[in-house]
Amino acid sequence: MIRFVIPAYNEAENIPRLLADLAPVARELGARVIIVDDGSTDGTGEVIREHAQDMHLAVVTHTVNRGLGTAINTGIRSALKESSDDDAIVTLEADTTSDLSDLPRMIELFERGNDVVLASVYAPGGKIVGVAGWRLAASKSVSNTFRYLGGLREMHTLSSLYRVYRAGTLRKAADTYGYLLVREPGFAANVELLLKLYNAGATVAEVPTTNDWTTRKGESKMQLKPTVVAYLRVMAAHLVGRIQPPPVSPLAEATAPKGLPEPAAATAIEGSPAGGPAPVAHG
Repeated sequence: MIRFVIPAYNEAENIPRLLADLAPVARELGARVIIVDDGSTDGTGEVIREHAQDMHLAVVTHTVNRGLGTAINTGIRSALKESSDDDAIVTLEADTTSDLSDLPRMIELFERGNDVVLASVYAPGGKIVGVAGWRLAASKSVSNTFRYLGGLREMHTLSSLYRVYRAGTLRKAADTYGYLLVREPGFAANVELLLKLYNAGATVAEVPTTNDWTTRKGESKMQLKPTVVAYLRVMAAHLVGRIQPPPVSPLAEATAPKGLPEPAAATAIEGSPAGGPAPVAHG
């Protein structure tokens, strides 16, 4: 079984095309879709409901914007509640920049035994189209820095969201790290999660992809200064060993921050098939 996890914040303009492109893919794969509406104020949730088609789709609703990392955390934990260990969990961009034509190759590498498969714009054959020069330079710097510091030198893109994860690998990491599986609330969460999985023994592969920003509508949600600070925070955590799997502590759940609740309740989209998706969060 394949489950798509898609964080979305103020993506009402992009949702119609996203779901139009995703629907035939999800239908063919028999996949389930979880979209995390991360406190959108532009009617993203309503647009999802209008364009859900016949997909097995559920929406996770954050009542306030908590950031990409928190949305990833919520979506992954929701997907894990209904996944077996060998299922695939695919994280996608909501802004239509994830190239679904790369998914068959990613699934192929996953089925060969890789625990994480990355869609890589910096791998040979990959590229980014329509991105400002400063953002491209910053993204390359982040990937190159963590490639060498984190030991992932054979990988080329470490900060992208478009990935295929083995559910059992994520579940083991979630059990190990507890509420700290994804500590960073923003864009640095992608690097943080990859380093944690790799340090826990996950095998990682990548597929070259084209990330075409000319197809998306609206502005990027990434703010430069907070994102740079967050990457520095992840780098410091890695250098002092905090990215390494921590000792299992019976106090972990008791000391979890109140701002990061476990997924608890579900909203299935009208028209979704019977036997709806697993519970997802409202909060």
